[in-house]
Amino acid sequence: ITTKIGVMKSTRLLIALALLLASCTPQDVLESRDGESVTIAYAEPISSYSPLSYEAKNRKYLTNIYEPLVRYDATFNYETGLAVSWGRLDDTTWDFRLRKDVTFHDGSVFDADDVLYSLQIAREQTQSELAALLSTIASIEKTADDRLSITTARPDPLLLNKLTFVYMVPSGYENFDLPVGTGPYRAQKFEDDALVLERFDAYWGPLAYFKEARLKYMPDPEARLAAMLSGEVDVLANVPPQAVSELEAAGISVKDFPSLEVSFLMLNQGTVFANDDLRTAVWYALSNSYVDQFGGGYLLESSQFAARGITGYDPELEQRAMNLDTALIYRGRYSGEVNVSLDMHQGLEVLGNAIKEDLAAIDINVTVNSIEAADYENHFLTGLSDLYFFGWKYDLADSEDFFDTVVHTPSETYGEFNGFGYSNLKLDALMEDAATLLDVTERRLLLEQIASLLLADQTVIPLFESQVLYGLSPELYYDFRLDGQIWASEIVENVVK
Repeated sequence: ITTKIGVMKSTRLLIALALLLASCTPQDVLESRDGESVTIAYAEPISSYSPLSYEAKNRKYLTNIYEPLVRYDATFNYETGLAVSWGRLDDTTWDFRLRKDVTFHDGSVFDADDVLYSLQIAREQTQSELAALLSTIASIEKTADDRLSITTARPDPLLLNKLTFVYMVPSGYENFDLPVGTGPYRAQKFEDDALVLERFDAYWGPLAYFKEARLKYMPDPEARLAAMLSGEVDVLANVPPQAVSELEAAGISVKDFPSLEVSFLMLNQGTVFANDDLRTAVWYALSNSYVDQFGGGYLLESSQFAARGITGYDPELEQRAMNLDTALIYRGRYSGEVNVSLDMHQGLEVLGNAIKEDLAAIDINVTVNSIEAADYENHFLTGLSDLYFFGWKYDLADSEDFFDTVVHTPSETYGEFNGFGYSNLKLDALMEDAATLLDVTERRLLLEQIASLLLADQTVIPLFESQVLYGLSPELYYDFRLDGQIWASEIVENVVK
């Protein structure tokens, strides 16, 4: 996926320092301190300190420094962040009361002006990756030093979900290379491929257990594994499935969680798959055993358009079942040869060949094309792929975003990632209704209805949901989260070993 409001506060000490040392990096500016430390290892590096970044790899680091108004708990329930309460005054107006006695890392006090400024730059700054996310916001008004209202252009049932991505910064803050938030840790330095954080002792909430947190970038899976086994690393994200047994044998706890990413096979209705019988033949020909063949046992079978734990997921939905006899009946209703291309991410050729083999059993000839990740999106959006592999991550913890962005007929505001020629005007109308429906129960039922109708068209075939694995030192306790973030401030000593 992919404003200036309020009164500017006096120039912060940190901004003045940043201007003075404009040629320096954060690691040059921030001083070093010693103390008890916890180390978390990631497979991907941080590429931006900007609070306006939407990239998941950056937010894994920055979530320890910045905070939003509203945040999720470990299972996607809303909980208070820098707002202590909120509510709708009418269908389009939201009232937020802010937490008092909150201090930024630069010593300034958090208030409504900072919220106005943070939302302003998230919506308007050219470098912001959050502008599209906040496009329904029409206006923001400060009603008191600790209170403001947000008005949307239409009813937006996902406004709170979206606000979990908007980090609060001091008004006037511009040098994003020097992160300044209100979080339980503040940036200290960058050394040895690690972002080093120090505990913020003026934090408004419970203080972090560890004085220091080291968020270390380790791209080599073997090096990450060795560091975890040696005790150099305390928490390991991105555990390779093949390393689980070795880690567990060493007494290290390995936990698996849904990744919020579901993978699909897309059948392009602008090709031979405009034929209903051929789509049905493919539906029944595809194996149900991909989860057993691939992913080292850490794939979950999926037959729907939502990840586990999010709004729109239906635990009662029946799984798609392979039935070769039924597939052959439908294939027999279409005369002539069928020769198609299957486009896959580079590195997924083994899965592509398994799909090719399954479809060969019903006399559909598949050529597997391997495409580099950097070119993949542009390729399938040309509409030239007969079949293509597609993964979607449900960052907003709701299935509506998938329907609006991937399934809806392409228009100025919908269907940005619809590369498979699909258009169903009845579904379009239901999706647009869901985008403005505020009643939680009615909306959930509507999302399930949309999913049922889309499944009936058999043009998007859910394949599986991936899981993510984390390693945790036996000396520590941490309650892992469904959003995949690791909050260093919630890691504590394991008193039951």
